[in-house]
Amino acid sequence: MKNKERIIDTDDVVGEKFKVGRKIGKGAFCEVYAGVNLQSGEEVAIKLEPVTTEHPQLYHESEIYKRLQGGV
Repeated sequence: MKNKERIIDTDDVVGEKFKVGRKIGKGAFCEVYAGVNLQSGEEVAIKLEPVTTEHPQLYHESEIYKRLQGGV
């Protein structure tokens, strides 16, 4: 059962690739968790927003990061 204060529970797996750890922060539209890439063992930060969000922001944020990474 999900904790009402969290989007996801610790030890859940996201995208069949990332194991969720402890909550490390919260912003205006998402929660940030420590996590581990199950394929590489690399420590990562995982940002999640509720699927019920009226105006999702993480998709748009990821698009901006992709453009910046490409030098646009």
